[in-house]
Amino acid sequence: MKNFIFLILIGLFLSACSKYNAKITKEYDNQHYTQAYKTLQHATMKESNDWLLWKMQSAFITFSYFGPHFSLIDLEEAEQKFKINESEGLLSSVGENIGATLSNDLAIPYKGLVFEGVFLNFYKALAFSSMGDSVQARIEFNRANDRQRRAKDYYAKEIKKSHDKAIKAASEKKKNTNYEKSTTDYEINKIINEKYTTLREFAIYKDLINPIVPYVSGLYFMIEGDFIKSIDLLKESYGISGANIIAKDMQLLEYRKNKANKQTYTWIIIEDGDMARKDGIEISMPFALENGVNAINMALPHLKEGKNTYISYRVNDAQADMVSSVSNLFASEFEKQLMPIITRAIISTLLKYSITYSANEFGGDYGVLMGLVTTIAFSAINQTDTRTSLMLPSSIWATRVKNTDSNIKVFGNNIELLNLPITNDCNILDKKLSSAKEFEKVVKAKSKDLSARIHIFQNYYESGNEDKVCAKTDNIVYVRVHHGTITHAIIKGD
Repeated sequence: MKNFIFLILIGLFLSACSKYNAKITKEYDNQHYTQAYKTLQHATMKESNDWLLWKMQSAFITFSYFGPHFSLIDLEEAEQKFKINESEGLLSSVGENIGATLSNDLAIPYKGLVFEGVFLNFYKALAFSSMGDSVQARIEFNRANDRQRRAKDYYAKEIKKSHDKAIKAASEKKKNTNYEKSTTDYEINKIINEKYTTLREFAIYKDLINPIVPYVSGLYFMIEGDFIKSIDLLKESYGISGANIIAKDMQLLEYRKNKANKQTYTWIIIEDGDMARKDGIEISMPFALENGVNAINMALPHLKEGKNTYISYRVNDAQADMVSSVSNLFASEFEKQLMPIITRAIISTLLKYSITYSANEFGGDYGVLMGLVTTIAFSAINQTDTRTSLMLPSSIWATRVKNTDSNIKVFGNNIELLNLPITNDCNILDKKLSSAKEFEKVVKAKSKDLSARIHIFQNYYESGNEDKVCAKTDNIVYVRVHHGTITHAIIKGD
C-alpha cells in the first residue's frame, strides 16, 4: 500500500512542467532576448524531454535577434535531432508512451513538427547565404523544399501507425475493449466538430507547404542565375499565396532570361509578431466504462491565435504583400496531428480511470483510500501538451525596391521602423566571416561562457556592419519585427 502511494507521488513529481517554460516565455515576450538566450542555453546543457524544443528556440532567437551567421551551430544540432525523430516517426511517442499512466503528455519527449524542421533548413540556407556560401545555401534550400513537399504523405502514414501503437500499448497495460470503440474516426471527429469549430478556418495550408520557402528559394536562385529552378519555385509559391510581389518577380525573371533588365534590386523579407501558441482546455465526454457509461474529464490542447505587431507594411513607396501566415501553417499541421492527440488523450483517460476503478474495487481494506489517492493524482496530472515554438513569427511579408533609391525605409502601419542607406560602399562579408569564426571558437573552447558569446553579438552589430545595403548587387534583407523590437540582417548581397 505504501509503495503504491509512493509511486503515485513520484508520478506527480515527474509530471511537473519544465522549469524553463514560464521563464523563457516571460523573457521573450518582454523582449529580454539576451536573457532568454542564456536561459535557453542552460536548458539545453543536459538532455531532457524538451531538449529539441529549447535547442530550436535557441537557434531561432539567435537567427532573428543576434545574427543568422551566429545561428548555424544551434540550427545544425537541432536539425540533427529532428532528423532522427522524423525517421522514427514524429507521432511515435503517442503510442510508445501511452502506458506511462503516472505522468502526462508533458513527460513525452518533444518530437517537433514538420514546419519547424522546414524552418531549420530554411534558416540554415539563409545563414549560409549571408556568409556567401552558395553551395551550402543551395543544399539547404533544396532540403527545406523537399521536406515540406513530403509532409502530406508523411502524415497520412504516421496517423494510422500511431493509432495502432496506442491501442496495442494500452492493451498491454490493461485489457479494455473500449479503447478501440472510443477512438473510431466517428468518435474523434465528433470531438473535433464540437470543440474545434474555428480550427478549419485557420488550417488553410492543407499540403503543409509554407509559401515563403519556395518564394525566397526562387529569389535566391534567380539572383544566382539559375532561372529554370527559380521559375518552378516562384510558380509553386504564387500558386499557394497569390501574392502580387511574386507575380512581379516572375515577370522580372523573364526579363532577365532575355537579358532585358540590368537593374539591381533589394528584396525585403519581414517577419512579424508571435506565431499562434497552444493552451489547454478540459472537456467532459461520455465513455463506456467498467461500471457503465460515465462522463469523465479529458485534457486537450487548443490554439490561441497569433499576434501581429502591424497590419500592413510598406518599404519606401512599395506596399509589402503578406506571403505567408505562419500561424495558419501551424494550425494546418496541428489539425493533422489532432486525431492522434485525441486518440492518446482518450486511451490515457480510460486507462487512468480503469486503474482508479480497480483500486476502489479490489484494494481490500485500503480500497477507498487507494481509489481516492489515484483519483487525486490523476486529476492533478491531467494536463495536455502545450509546448510550442515561441520565437517564430505570425506572418511574413515581402516587397522589393530598386537600388537607385537612396534609402530603404521600412514602415509598419505608416510608422517608420528602419532606415538603411543604399550605398556603393560594399563588402561586409569579411567581417561577417571573421565574427562567425570567433563565435565558433568561443563555443568550442568555452562552451559555458555565455557572456563571451553575447559580447561577440553586441560587438558585431554595434560596429554597424549590417547598416547599409550595396547598390551594385541584388540583395535580400531580412527584417524581424516583434513588439517594439526591430532587427535586420543582410541575407544576400555584397
